[in-house]
Amino acid sequence: MAFFVLYKCLYWIIDFDLLFSAENIIYHNTVQLPWWKNAVFVLFNHPTPLVSVLFIAAAIAFSLYIVFFLGLSSNCVFLLWLVVSNLNNNAFCTLTGGDSLLQVLLFLCVFLSNTERKENVVLGDLDIAFHNLGITALQIQVCLVYFLNAVAKLADSDWMNGNAVSDTLALHEFSLPFFYQSNTTIDLVLNYTVILYQLLFPLLVWIKKIKKWYLLLGVVQHLYIAFILGLPSFGLIMILAYAAFYAPFKKT
Repeated sequence: MAFFVLYKCLYWIIDFDLLFSAENIIYHNTVQLPWWKNAVFVLFNHPTPLVSVLFIAAAIAFSLYIVFFLGLSSNCVFLLWLVVSNLNNNAFCTLTGGDSLLQVLLFLCVFLSNTERKENVVLGDLDIAFHNLGITALQIQVCLVYFLNAVAKLADSDWMNGNAVSDTLALHEFSLPFFYQSNTTIDLVLNYTVILYQLLFPLLVWIKKIKKWYLLLGVVQHLYIAFILGLPSFGLIMILAYAAFYAPFKKT
C-alpha cells in the first residue's frame, strides 16, 4: 500500500500546479466541522502551495519509513492515512473510486501488525485480535466493492443490454485509438464476464482450488481498466487489494 501512495505522490507532484498552486482548479469553501473531522480537512481549509508541499513530503516520508524501516507500524500507517486523506479531500473533484478505496484500505491497515508476540498476555491477545479483525475487514471491503458494483450494473440498462464495454471504448477520453472500433462480440462477452465476476466474487474467492486463477482473472480485468480505459488508480489499487486474501492470520 505504501508503494501505491508513492505512486500517488508522483502524480501529485506532476500535477502540482493544477491541484495545489495558487491558481488551482479546486473550489474551496472553508468548512466548519467537529474536531475529529477537521483533522482530515486541514489542507482543504488552508490551501496554500507551501502547506501542500509539506503534506506531499510527509506522505513520501511516511511511505518510505514503512517500506524500509517499520513495515506495518500502526502509528505510522495511521499518520499516512491522515496525510493522504487531507490530500484527497483537497483535490475532491478529481478523485476516482480508486482514491476513495485507497483511503478505506489504508485505514483498515492501521489494525494490522507484523510484530512478534508481545510479552504481556493481554496486549498480545489484543494485538492478535486487531490484526485478524483488520484482515477480515479488508477482505469484506473488497467483497462489498465487487458485489455492490455488480448490483448497480444489474440495474443499469447499458450493462444488461451488453453495450457498456463497447460504449466506454468508443469514448476517446477513456480508451486508446486501437480500441475505438472494437469487436462487438468480444465486447459483449467482456460485458457479461465482468458482471458475473463481480457478482460471484464474494462466493468464489474463498474456494482454494480456484482462488489463484480467479484472482488472476481479476488482475487481467483491472490491468485492462488501468491501461485501456485510462483509470490507473482504480485498476492498480484493486490489484493490490487482492493481497488481503493471502495475508496470514495470527494464531494464539
